[in-house]
Amino acid sequence: MANTPPKPPIGERSDETLVEELCLALRNVGVFDSGLYLPNNSKVRMLVEEVCDIHAELVRRKINISPRISLLSKETSWKMDDLLADCLVYPKRQPYVKELDGIRRTLRCHLCRKAERPPDAKLFWFCESCMKNVVSSLQQKVACDGIVIFRSYTPNSRCSHADADTPLAAEWYSEQIFGVCEKCVSEEIDRRRALPSLD
Repeated sequence: MANTPPKPPIGERSDETLVEELCLALRNVGVFDSGLYLPNNSKVRMLVEEVCDIHAELVRRKINISPRISLLSKETSWKMDDLLADCLVYPKRQPYVKELDGIRRTLRCHLCRKAERPPDAKLFWFCESCMKNVVSSLQQKVACDGIVIFRSYTPNSRCSHADADTPLAAEWYSEQIFGVCEKCVSEEIDRRRALPSLD
């Protein structure tokens, strides 16, 4: 079986080919954006560089890509114009793909689905409002949607702050039940507030 011939240099590709390759490159950034928070993620950086290289050539040729980017947004249900803009200023801004409601897909809160969590959430992939609901649930000993409140006699199933009588929270769909206490959740909220903004 013959090897796939290498692509011609960007400057030798047709306008139509480059526009479609830009769309594919943007899709690839969107698919792999969950790795953006990892230090030295060479795959994402390489994908973003490909977007920038193709875009630069299209700008040099004075090709209007706006109609195709608008169509790409409809095809994917992602805000591709925003993703392109973020790629062009990377690493000043991280190119997380946004869904049509403006929420970054990878960072969407797993509980309410209406807000974002920080990229390096250490405890629950929830937004701040939902994290506060978890604290309230622990204080009142009443579960909220997506959370189970319990006590555990098994030390390996609870945080280091807790004992057998401490109310614990865990995601109800978690494969392995491990509970955290109110102090854990409050400390995570404080840690997140100290993080630099993504915008």
